[in-house]
Amino acid sequence: LAPGEHLGLVVPEPVAAAELLACLAGDLAPAHGTICLDGVPLTALDRAEARGAVLVAPHQAYLFDGTVLDNLRPDEGEAGEAATSADTEALHAAAATDLVDGLPHGTATRVGERGAFLSGGQRQRLALARALRAAPPVLVLHDPTTAVDAVTQTRIARGIRTLRAGRTTLVLTSSPALLGACDRVAVLREGRVTASGPHTALLATDSFYGKVVSA
Repeated sequence: LAPGEHLGLVVPEPVAAAELLACLAGDLAPAHGTICLDGVPLTALDRAEARGAVLVAPHQAYLFDGTVLDNLRPDEGEAGEAATSADTEALHAAAATDLVDGLPHGTATRVGERGAFLSGGQRQRLALARALRAAPPVLVLHDPTTAVDAVTQTRIARGIRTLRAGRTTLVLTSSPALLGACDRVAVLREGRVTASGPHTALLATDSFYGKVVSA
């Protein structure tokens, strides 16, 4: 990825996607090759430093029994009573503003253990907002919109693109809305990139890509 690039990655094999995410998170060593950040192998960096630079947000993100703000800022101790501009921007980008507006106590509403008081789509949007608020230099997202409708996916795609402007973002997904907002899309099949280009161009020239994205 080039610095600041917004790249979509289509990985049809779930096992391959899981292994790639584990490698990027530093939980699994690649069988071949090296993952580098600015030319430096991730394995040469302190683990905390590497994770601070590259944030891999899992598809099934964990929410704990605190308030919306507690979950939005998990590493900042007491969240406080009022949302900041960073909180608001992240919630807006994740199309979660209406979610908060509909809660009895807004961002001070408790979400329950594992987000039990929220719907699947609400949990997913809050987890995405948390990842966006962290604002890492490199953010890796895995299918962040599977629990929301197409209209909301489009809003989220635009929100991520706007909020992450100038920062490197990798999105593993088959969502047409998310892929359409990317600078470039790459298709990974059997461990190799078999196609790369803008979403619209791949739809017109790659039949496999068209099948995966429209499935």
